[in-house]
Amino acid sequence: MSETLLLVLCLGSAGLISGLTGFAFGLVASGTLLMLRPPAEATALVLVCSILSQAISLLRLRARPPLRTALVMILPGLAGAPLGVVLLHGLDPNLIKAGIGCFLILYSLLVALLGAGYRVRFGNAWSDGAVGFLGGVLGGVAGLSGALPTAWSLVRGWEPRTQRAIYQSFTLVLQVWALAILVLVDPLPAALVQDLVLAVPVVLVSVLAGLSLFARIDQARFRTLVLALLAAIGLTTTALALPALLH
Repeated sequence: MSETLLLVLCLGSAGLISGLTGFAFGLVASGTLLMLRPPAEATALVLVCSILSQAISLLRLRARPPLRTALVMILPGLAGAPLGVVLLHGLDPNLIKAGIGCFLILYSLLVALLGAGYRVRFGNAWSDGAVGFLGGVLGGVAGLSGALPTAWSLVRGWEPRTQRAIYQSFTLVLQVWALAILVLVDPLPAALVQDLVLAVPVVLVSVLAGLSLFARIDQARFRTLVLALLAAIGLTTTALALPALLH
């Protein structure tokens, strides 16, 4: 398979799933892109394409998040991201990733068992802010800034469009923040522009296709799909971290 075709398939799959669920672009695309491109270029390409997919989804859905709730989560998230970067240098990142992975697996199973009608009783601005802060920390440690806000939204009592508007806004701002930090630390590679010429139309078409599928599924199926993807993120993250821990 040619490198160009593999790149198109990778970005197209990531865009389709991101358009359908509102997250997981990096989970789907990162592994393949790291095989095709140097780490700095692959990370920058994932961030730019994921930011594009989030922006397209938010504009297309025309669903604005409640401003107060969004700010309560985003501002602590911005503060937590640098702390995550600091922790990354002081702790074993594989241990953190394995812990996050196990948590997401158990969380997905538990919420699935509790049923679609379950809602947390302690959902308020303080708990929303705590989730946002921890999401920012996990973004700095493992690049999983959207995992906790997405998981939290399922039990918070918001309907699917509001859920997506909130956690996609959070992810979008945190990814722009991460890209800004990346640019300051390591200037973007020149080859990125050539990749983006191919990537942008692929991401645009695939995200719109995913959004078309989202418009046709009901709340129960959307919830099941998000839980399945969160479990997949947990399994993948744990599986990648375990070999280093066992060694």
